[in-house]
Amino acid sequence: MTNFGERIYKLRNGKNLSQGDLADKLNVSRQTVSKWENGMCMPETEKLVQLSEIFKVSIDYILKGEEGVNEPIYIHVKEDNGNQSKVSEKIVRKYVGIVLAVLFSVLAFIMIITGGYIAAIIPGAVVLLGILLASNIKHPWLITFWATYIVLITVFPFISRINLLMIFNPIIYTPGYTYHLLWGYGIWIVLLILIVSTVITKKRSSSKK
Repeated sequence: MTNFGERIYKLRNGKNLSQGDLADKLNVSRQTVSKWENGMCMPETEKLVQLSEIFKVSIDYILKGEEGVNEPIYIHVKEDNGNQSKVSEKIVRKYVGIVLAVLFSVLAFIMIITGGYIAAIIPGAVVLLGILLASNIKHPWLITFWATYIVLITVFPFISRINLLMIFNPIIYTPGYTYHLLWGYGIWIVLLILIVSTVITKKRSSSKK
């Protein structure tokens, strides 16, 4: 780690920021911040100005370590609006999740009582979403869609001819099976969308660490 890299590292730690946090503030990747700290490259002038504003030190200090004092002094105070907004978002998610879980639990129960087991899958999915939101679990929508898809694809073969393998069956292409054929391709398209969404979400999460 070069002197420049050490200063970036110390300044970042002094602000209690992870490499991902600093990268988000500068609109760069975490790998870029890592390269700066390891002396593999230098930030552009624009990024130096932003670093200076974030850490409240001069550009000369960042580049050369020249400042009125040997080391900048940090006073750890409560974080500003950024953290407050995150806390507020968590509170909103929690209460929205509780409301969804309670209301749709009642709806699902009513449907089960009246014999609508299959129809109860949808409100059941909303109940799951509400629980995930209230628990502040990451990617609640994605988990809910996967869970609902798995339940539906498991149940469908018992109540109809629809299943993942049906499009490979020659009988599907005979007259009168058009409806089932469309459902067969549909469940494969939904599966593809879920897989692509999961990969994209994982990549975004990794880039922010």
